[in-house]
Amino acid sequence: VMGCGGSGGIVAANLIDTGHDVAPVTTNRVIFDAVTARGFQLRGEGAARSVKGAIHLGVPEGEYDAIILATQPPQVEEAARTALSALAPNGVMVCLQNGLCEAKVAQIAGEERTVGAVVGWGAAMPEPGLYDRTAAGGFTLGRMDGKSDSRLDELARILEAIGPCEVTNNLAGKRWSKLAINCAISSLGTVGGDRL
Repeated sequence: VMGCGGSGGIVAANLIDTGHDVAPVTTNRVIFDAVTARGFQLRGEGAARSVKGAIHLGVPEGEYDAIILATQPPQVEEAARTALSALAPNGVMVCLQNGLCEAKVAQIAGEERTVGAVVGWGAAMPEPGLYDRTAAGGFTLGRMDGKSDSRLDELARILEAIGPCEVTNNLAGKRWSKLAINCAISSLGTVGGDRL
């Protein structure tokens, strides 16, 4: 998992907690120190809990079947380039960002190895290492070309640890629908000073 902000921290912690082999990566020393000292501190879903797991300041050695890009959109290309050498030949890079990042990542990893994940839940990191799940929901996974792909079914099963997953042949439609909804409601939250 590249990026341990709100969404990345929640994804990494839940996957670690369910026994998956996960290597969370951050470039932020303060987040690294907080998680190393206290684990991933999760709130917002049931009782607050701490999830212990190794966190890294760089991509660790090894080959990974999936690299989840959980950075902000301006950092997604750098994260993809940094992690590319660790991606298994038949692996996928998964874009969690709001926006249209799949095309940028596909230029780095290749379209066959790029997957979009429309995130239907909310997260925040009010302080380093403390993760709030601010809304329930799951993921919609798909390829840019709309093709079926057995790797998506396996990834959906894994991501069920965070929330319900569906696989779509219309990633663009799902992505644009979420962007339209965000455009309609985000301005109201900004004006009102409220989080979504």
